[in-house]
Amino acid sequence: MADESVTAETAQARLAGEIKRLRGAADLSQSGLGERVGYTRNYVSMAERAGGNLPSQNLVEALDQALGAAGWLCALWREAKEEQQVRRRTGRVTVLTSSPEGVEDAELSRQAVAEDARDAARTARMIASSGTTNEAVEQFDSEIRRIAAAYISRPLVDVFAEIRELRHEVFRLLDSNRIPNQLRDLYLHASRLGGLQAHVSLDLGDYRAADIHAQTAWLYAKLAGHQDMLGWIKALQSLIAYWDDRLEDAVERAREGALFRPRGTTGARLASLEARACAARGDEQGTLTALDVAETARADATMDEYSGVFTFPAAKQSVYAGTTLLTLKSSPALAKQAIGKSQFALDVYQAAAPADRSAGDIFAARLDLAGAHMVLGDLDATQSFLVPVLAAPQVRRTASIVKRARDIGDRLSSTKYLTTARAKGLRNEIREFCAPPPALPPGSTVVTK
Repeated sequence: MADESVTAETAQARLAGEIKRLRGAADLSQSGLGERVGYTRNYVSMAERAGGNLPSQNLVEALDQALGAAGWLCALWREAKEEQQVRRRTGRVTVLTSSPEGVEDAELSRQAVAEDARDAARTARMIASSGTTNEAVEQFDSEIRRIAAAYISRPLVDVFAEIRELRHEVFRLLDSNRIPNQLRDLYLHASRLGGLQAHVSLDLGDYRAADIHAQTAWLYAKLAGHQDMLGWIKALQSLIAYWDDRLEDAVERAREGALFRPRGTTGARLASLEARACAARGDEQGTLTALDVAETARADATMDEYSGVFTFPAAKQSVYAGTTLLTLKSSPALAKQAIGKSQFALDVYQAAAPADRSAGDIFAARLDLAGAHMVLGDLDATQSFLVPVLAAPQVRRTASIVKRARDIGDRLSSTKYLTTARAKGLRNEIREFCAPPPALPPGSTVVTK
């Protein structure tokens, strides 16, 4: 009799299917993939078997990196581990008394632990906020830090509900609180949560909603009197304008943000945003000047107060620089420079811990590498960098990644590639990749307002 605990709907089945699909997309045999990650073919085979034992976390992390899944396989593993724990608690499956090497049946579910912690934090906020204590305000700070850090590596649907819930709680306290020092902190929390909601809308491609959330975040940052946050929000507004094809606004917002002289890495972000928008406008001198300013700002940057969305690591700056050089002029010399920048970013992110890997930046670097190799006429390299991106699940496809991919598809439609069979195949794959709405699983709806 088949094991009723494993069906096509379980996270373990989806994990097995995704590993097999991504391996096929990368044109790797089980043995070849095993060699890449330092495991035998049998381990890869077991990982692709929906009805077998759940593979170890170490194996899945190695597969995630080798297949360019940007954390998606790790997220499915955590979900499968939670399902495993639930089955054990309800007695639907017998716990193994001994496990083969590489199977971590004794490990606690990190997802379950994290969910319990969120429930505890929610309860603590409810108790503390009845009197709007300093502890309640500090609890919000802790929760926002956690979400901001998780945003870069987790699918959007995983963090959206938490952002909305926290924002509603902060707004409720703002309606009743009149203690000056607590008000300033609550205004700052509202500003950061508004910035996170703007990012959600941006990733979904709803630029109007993103602008509204960013403007609201700006007003709260002004009420808090927080210069660093004001500079960060100007960077966010520049980012939104850039992807909404309002390039003049993108340049202007970045320059306005620099006037606040924000500490940390925001100065490097603002200059990098200005450079990229200038390049898209064809302003070569403005581009090169802004790139120099970004390098100087990076060298002078102090430690950021928050991580994740609120920081601008060197690898991300390198992604921006690669995009900028590739946008400035279609020349082999600049394409080679762009390859250097994008490859550096990709190497840094792939060597980082899974929680520190920005899925969006990894995809952006791969797409820029694909575009740069197109300029050099190397369609083999272009395809090799495109494949992992085009294999990404829908929940990992943000509006900006879809837009980058569509741009490459347009370039593959030029006269140079029009009759090439490989280019035609890639154009079809890109068309399919860009068809569904970004960052949402099939059948889901996320309200951004």
